[in-house]
Amino acid sequence: MNRKSSSRVEGKQSLMGELAVASKVAVMVSYWWSRGDGLANHLLGQILTRAAGVGEVDITDPQSIDRTVRVAVADPAVLAELDQWWRMVETRRAGNTTRNPGLGLEQSIRYLTDRLDAAAVTPEALGECRRQVAAVDQTITSSKDLPELVHPDAQMLDLLVRYLEARSRVLALA
Repeated sequence: MNRKSSSRVEGKQSLMGELAVASKVAVMVSYWWSRGDGLANHLLGQILTRAAGVGEVDITDPQSIDRTVRVAVADPAVLAELDQWWRMVETRRAGNTTRNPGLGLEQSIRYLTDRLDAAAVTPEALGECRRQVAAVDQTITSSKDLPELVHPDAQMLDLLVRYLEARSRVLALA
């Protein structure tokens, strides 16, 4: 192989390696963003807003995040910052991949109270409520060491109190 074609092959391999790294970082950023760590996601929003150079990135919109991350990883400096971000989040959460329990708690509370406030609570509805309570309890238990529950904010405390009230109503009917 001559020097020219060898250089071209090395260039292609280097480009493919860079694309693989950028792709991995984009996937990992999206994954750890979806875990719902509010403080970490706030930092991500700052990184992406700076990288995008336009207004504020909507940190709550999955499509906006994916689109902005795909563009941002093309910049080597931002790629390095995003790589550092997802590794920090993974460390912060001690590798625990459980989503922030607060993300689904409001819907679970509404689900339980809607069924319990019905004119008649059927055995089927009570069974559904028990399954919902078991699922939420499992999520909260697996999240007990996560930042959201170790240092809960007022909103998380309110959600937990409201959930415990709904949970107590279900268990009282058992």
